[in-house]
Amino acid sequence: MSKNIFTANEKEEIKAAVASLEKESSGELVLYYAKNSDDYVNANWKFSGILAFVFSMATIVLSYFWLLPSYYTPMVIGSTIMGVMVIGYAIAFFFPYLRFAVTSNSIVSQRVLTKAKDMFLQEQVFNTIDRTGILIYISALEHQVVVIGDQGINEKINPTDWEHIVALVVNGIKSKQMTAGIIEAIDACKKLLLDNGFIIKPEDKNELHDAIRIEE
Repeated sequence: MSKNIFTANEKEEIKAAVASLEKESSGELVLYYAKNSDDYVNANWKFSGILAFVFSMATIVLSYFWLLPSYYTPMVIGSTIMGVMVIGYAIAFFFPYLRFAVTSNSIVSQRVLTKAKDMFLQEQVFNTIDRTGILIYISALEHQVVVIGDQGINEKINPTDWEHIVALVVNGIKSKQMTAGIIEAIDACKKLLLDNGFIIKPEDKNELHDAIRIEE
């Protein structure tokens, strides 16, 4: 379950890293871990169609070499292909990874970015006095990370700076040190904020809670 992906100690370490960023800079950071960015239900029939196509090609090859049993009439073949499609749909319905596997990379990336933007709004990352919120969004199924900075930050930094933050999280996940990668990314966000003049002000307060958001 995604809720158990982080230990209690790891959650506290992440929370402390976010708190440290917000004690030294005027930024507010939200970390969101999603089990997936879409259900990809439209891919059920695509997987079903692929399975039926493979079966059809196998039938053609067997027929070409006279290996197809005599009782396989065109009607039987057609009915079997229909049955394979229904079975393929059922398999894809119960195994989300198969739906994801037959979805194009461009669609996957679009769905991840769309949900990241939705979480930016849902978690009210925009709701800071100086528009200095940052969202680090991790989508587990798709193995993708998105970082979104609010208007106040993006006016001063290079958009490519976020690519470095993404790389830190991704490298941590690949090396099976996700928490360490996340904390490194949070620290890098803090440095980015401080280097660009986002110093904490006397009137600043904690506007967004520091704990990681984990999708159930």
